[in-house]
Amino acid sequence: MSDDWRNSVKTIEEARDFILRVGACGVLHDSKGGYSLWDAIDAPDKQPGEGGWGEKMGFVWSWKNDLPAQFPDQIFYGKRKSGAMLCSMEELRKYYGESHRPLDSLSDTARRLFAIIEQAPVNNKELRELAFMTGKEYKNAFDKALLELQLSFQIVRVNSADVEGDTWTPFEKQYPNF
Repeated sequence: MSDDWRNSVKTIEEARDFILRVGACGVLHDSKGGYSLWDAIDAPDKQPGEGGWGEKMGFVWSWKNDLPAQFPDQIFYGKRKSGAMLCSMEELRKYYGESHRPLDSLSDTARRLFAIIEQAPVNNKELRELAFMTGKEYKNAFDKALLELQLSFQIVRVNSADVEGDTWTPFEKQYPNF
């Protein structure tokens, strides 16, 4: 695919079509030249001296959540080793096959967090509290375990437009027929 995809996306439907066409893309700019939602969106970036995120980042940040919420049978949002990604279900099957690891192969901390998440969807703040990991000294361990659960396809972000922030659920609960 040529670079004609850059700055070509103006609507969330066009973003969906872009992801389905390329299969998988990063959410933010890929300095190695790979596909990214950031580079595909045709919106102005924040100007020097301008406060806030700017229009482009606003689209990126909301669409990374809105795309899987509006098109749950077509678009997946999750993590891969190179960072956050959006992909088609066909690509998800490839990533899942390459990266899924059984729960018992994960760290003790990851398994402890999963035991809480499997009870009911839970956001980061609540998860930290329930896992007794609220202090600064636990931040790195918590973040590492959460990433481990995402990379191994044990958990995913809840696909719901009305859920604010990262709220986690087991992968199998959100994708029972996967």
